[in-house]
Amino acid sequence: MTLLLSLLLVHLLADFPFQSQRMAKLKQRQLRVLLGHMTVHSIGTAVVLGIFYTWGDLSGATAWIIGGVIIGTHVLLDGSPFKRLLHPALAFWIDQLLHLAILTGIVIYLTPVDWPTTFPLLDQVLWVSVWGLIATELIGRGIAPLLAPFAPRLIESHFERKVTRKEQLDGLKRSVTHEVEDSARSYTTEINGVGRYIGLVERAIIVCLVAVNATGAIGFIIALKALARFKQFDDRRFAEYYIIGSLLSILAALLCGMAIRLAF
Repeated sequence: MTLLLSLLLVHLLADFPFQSQRMAKLKQRQLRVLLGHMTVHSIGTAVVLGIFYTWGDLSGATAWIIGGVIIGTHVLLDGSPFKRLLHPALAFWIDQLLHLAILTGIVIYLTPVDWPTTFPLLDQVLWVSVWGLIATELIGRGIAPLLAPFAPRLIESHFERKVTRKEQLDGLKRSVTHEVEDSARSYTTEINGVGRYIGLVERAIIVCLVAVNATGAIGFIIALKALARFKQFDDRRFAEYYIIGSLLSILAALLCGMAIRLAF
C-alpha cells in the first residue's frame, strides 16, 4: 500500500502543482515542454522506486518494470495527438483515469497490495496527501473544462447622458446641465483566475471539515462564498453557472473527505 500511495502522490504532484495549465496545453505541440514534464515524473518515480529497492521491498527487475511501464505509458498518453480530437473535458478525464489505472494496475500486479486493518502513520500521511490533491487540484482542473461552454463573459458598455438640475440662489432660478458618463457591467468574469483559487481553498476546507467530522461548519463556508458573489447573482446565466460549479465542487470535496476518514 505504501508503494502504491507514494507513486500516486508523485503522479499527482508532477501533473498538477509542478505542471502549469500552459505546460499542459503546450506539451502536445512542443517536445521540449513534454520532455521537461516527463523529467519531473521520471525523477519522482525513480526516487520512490529507489527508496523501496534500498529497503529491500522491491527487486531491481520489478522496480525497472514498474518505472518503465509508468513513464512509457505516460509519454504515449501525454504526447498522443488523439487528445486534440476530443472535447477538452473528455480528454482530461480519460487521460487522468488511464494514468491512474495503469499505475495502480502495474503495482498491484507485481507487488502485494493489501488493505491494512490499521493504517501506519506513513500510510496515513500519504493517503491524506493523495486525496487532498485529488480534491483540490485534480477535481478543480477537471471541473473547469466541463463548465467552460457555460461560462459567461464580461459585458461592459459605456454611455453618456445629460442631466439637468434646477438651482435657486438668492431668489434667482437657473437651470444647469451636466454631461455624465455611465457604465453598465455584467458581473460575469473572474479577475486573474481568482475563482480557481477560491474553489481550491473551499474544497480543501470542506475536505478537512469532513475528515474531522465537523460537517456542520460547511454551511458557513458555502454562505461566505455566496456572499462574496452576491452582486453577480443578478446575472441569471452566471448564477446558474456558479450553482452547478459549486455543487460539483462541494460533492467532490465531500467524497474525498469521506475517503480520507477510511484511514483513521
